[in-house]
Amino acid sequence: MPELVKITGEEALIMLIILLNNAIKFSRRNAETEEKQNNSPILEDYSRIWRYAIEEHHRNHPPYDVREILVETVRDTAKQILESDRTKIRNIVQKLEERRWRIFHRIALYLIREYQDVDPNLLIEKLIDSKRFTDTSSYEDYEYAHLLKDNFAQLTVEKQAQILSWIENPELDFNWEEDQERKAEWVKYWQWHKLTIIKDSLSTYWRERYDDLVNKFGKEIELSDIVSGGVGQVRVSGVGSPKTDSELESMSIEELVAFLRTWEPNSTDPFEEPSRSGLGSALERLVEKSPERYAQGAAQFQGLHARYISNLLRGLRQALNNQSKQQQEIREFDWISVLSLCNWLAEKSEKFNKSQTIYNEPSSNWLEPCRTVLDLLGVGLNVDTIAIEFNFRDRVWNILRLLTQHPDPTLEREMEYSSNNNYSELAINTVRGEAMHTVVRYALWIRRHFEQIPESEEHLQRGFDEMPEVRQVLDEHLNPDIEPSLAIRSVYGQWFPWLALLDPLWANQSIGKIFPQNETFSNLRLAAWESYINFSGVYDNTFDLLHEEYRYAVEQIDPTSIERQKLTHTDEGFAQHLMTLYWRGKLNLDEPAALLARFFELASDTLRGYALEFVGRSLKNTKDEIAQQILNSLQLLWKKRFETAFNSAEPSSYATELAAFGWWFGAGNI
Repeated sequence: MPELVKITGEEALIMLIILLNNAIKFSRRNAETEEKQNNSPILEDYSRIWRYAIEEHHRNHPPYDVREILVETVRDTAKQILESDRTKIRNIVQKLEERRWRIFHRIALYLIREYQDVDPNLLIEKLIDSKRFTDTSSYEDYEYAHLLKDNFAQLTVEKQAQILSWIENPELDFNWEEDQERKAEWVKYWQWHKLTIIKDSLSTYWRERYDDLVNKFGKEIELSDIVSGGVGQVRVSGVGSPKTDSELESMSIEELVAFLRTWEPNSTDPFEEPSRSGLGSALERLVEKSPERYAQGAAQFQGLHARYISNLLRGLRQALNNQSKQQQEIREFDWISVLSLCNWLAEKSEKFNKSQTIYNEPSSNWLEPCRTVLDLLGVGLNVDTIAIEFNFRDRVWNILRLLTQHPDPTLEREMEYSSNNNYSELAINTVRGEAMHTVVRYALWIRRHFEQIPESEEHLQRGFDEMPEVRQVLDEHLNPDIEPSLAIRSVYGQWFPWLALLDPLWANQSIGKIFPQNETFSNLRLAAWESYINFSGVYDNTFDLLHEEYRYAVEQIDPTSIERQKLTHTDEGFAQHLMTLYWRGKLNLDEPAALLARFFELASDTLRGYALEFVGRSLKNTKDEIAQQILNSLQLLWKKRFETAFNSAEPSSYATELAAFGWWFGAGNI
């Protein structure tokens, strides 16, 4: 950049500003919408967190993030220009502040502080900017706080009085706080922080005002305390426990349960300390450390606050995860006691069935422990050691049966996901969705048991006849009149290869229900199909069952649609499935109406290009010798696609596809 700046001057800086603006914009969700809707001159980019100071500072993160690299480059480029001509500072500050992200305003303040003697009026303008001063954030920008601290005493009496008047009568809108007393407290807290910046330059009257606030909040703070972010200074509020870990560990289970039952925090504010969150976190650490002890006493935790039950179950789950990774040895695990607690919790959840207020307090408190029950069962059904014993099958199923009837997710909650169709994500973050996932894990757990006993083949061939409870739940939730949830339907798609393993006949007979082609149920099909494509591997036996579903999906490709420059995850996954099946010889190009031929006929240039690039990358990553039959098939595809492109009236519409063959050539093995 220094050499480029010598030639292009400010043009290089403008280019860098645009790059930094885009880096921040694209790193944030809904940034475009936020930028349009927010009327503030400064848009929050949370740069206080990822960049403590624009200058070199020990609390800055190492500049690995592209945003931080660009911040340093914009800073140094601006300084290089100013070293050649300092009179350009006002123009550079203006170019920076044309961008609304906070980081640009911080860079501008840094430059003003570095070159404050060049344009004193510019410095004063920034210090007495009321919009900047009355920022309602609890923390300050490093650059503004230091600029004000260093220069407040040099301001005229009138300018000082102007700033102090903003502190005296702040025009603040803490609209997120409805309680007027609490709002008044926030105003005093804000005043305390503002006076801290200039405390060394205060008159006797204002120093007394500052001392009163110090007494109110119980301590005197430094400037570094109100400049947040960076390395080594992150503090999470609300995680304090009323007792230390060692104090809790010294209690018997009975004493601990009694303490958890009776202890009350002094405030309902979740950020006040000590808190239930802090106490629960301490409990979770102890449980993970000594899972045998707390598993044995788990049943005694019935009736406690939902948070503590969640922490207990999470600690047990993490201990089992560690066991599977051989990080610690668990000799005994009292599943009877643990399942007793889980069953109590599942039964408690029943009263929320068909409730319209399950996401409101206090009902929502019980969503997390219900999901944690399912997480724990999922681990217990999978681990090789300390797994749930098979003779507890009825106990486990009773818990699952209850949670598969849980009202979470409601249709209202699903509407929140309708914009991105990410129903698989919703399923694993809701009680009923995770319960359906665990139903399949439960069925696979039963199958693994049968694999280890005499006459296993007979049991395995009986499929769901050996586990009718599973078939009943799966059938019930495939009925749209009973289960309209798209999140639940996504579970069937994700697990379809394993459902086919458990009972091929049931899977074959249920294809029309899982992937209905009736237009009325198109959303249900889409939820299941996208989940299948995105989360399932490519299995030959599954393809044999779903051959017509693949054909149907190909025919849904709209050849008249505008060429998309960005493919969806499902677009890419579908192309990967088809090319993998072709590689294995499950698809061919011999017939004009063949499935793969139709894909290349209907797909956009971008999608065709991705499919061929995937093959090229696969060739490059294949270390073993590739069978000649596979090479012949791939060479045939290469030949036919080139012929199609060169015989086309519009060869340019094949540019992306043909370019993808570069990966094939580069692989060196075809």
